[in-house]
Amino acid sequence: MFEQAIHALLAGDFICEFRQPALYSFLQDQDQYARVSRWVEEIGYRLSRLGDDGAYFLAHTRVNKDRRAAIRKQFAEIKTEHGPRMQFLMTVQQALGNDLMLTPGSLVDLPNLVERISNSPKLLEDFRSVLPYLVGSRVTTSVHDNLKRALDGLRRDGYLIERNAEREIYMVSGKIDYLHQVIAFLLDHEPSVVPEEPSNQLELVADEGAPRTDGAPA
Repeated sequence: MFEQAIHALLAGDFICEFRQPALYSFLQDQDQYARVSRWVEEIGYRLSRLGDDGAYFLAHTRVNKDRRAAIRKQFAEIKTEHGPRMQFLMTVQQALGNDLMLTPGSLVDLPNLVERISNSPKLLEDFRSVLPYLVGSRVTTSVHDNLKRALDGLRRDGYLIERNAEREIYMVSGKIDYLHQVIAFLLDHEPSVVPEEPSNQLELVADEGAPRTDGAPA
């Protein structure tokens, strides 16, 4: 289990209780957590976590000048690419009647979502406004197909888990907390500003956790 945890973390995974329950339980053990922490520190990383009970992920121990430049670029990419995803998730949240943001473990029932969005002109307009950013040129006239493509994109990126393929039910993974925190950070900070020393948890998360496009941890 130790090697599996190391490989998953080095691949840029956010290990949560819903997506990788066995690895999550493994890291919950204080002795194993310390063991993994010592190992990754030897290669310039540290084992971090989203909140007190969120997903585990790797962060760089130190952020040099080149790394800060890379973070600025990632901030811009996150704002461009993940901003529409967050807007889509807010539409999903409203369609499902949730007062709060979708959290790890929340269920998304696609057939129910299709019905609710189809029957609400505002929700349908909101969804269509971000659809090209979510699925590119694969937009169709089918609300079901477009929603499924959008949800599958989030699943491939680790934000959702396919809980029941036959019934088309998805579950939100622990990685969603990372998206929430980074988007919140970007709302308060210019993407070009990366402090020398992070002064709070949001800066640490934004500084640490953005997965690189090559699949390696940031």
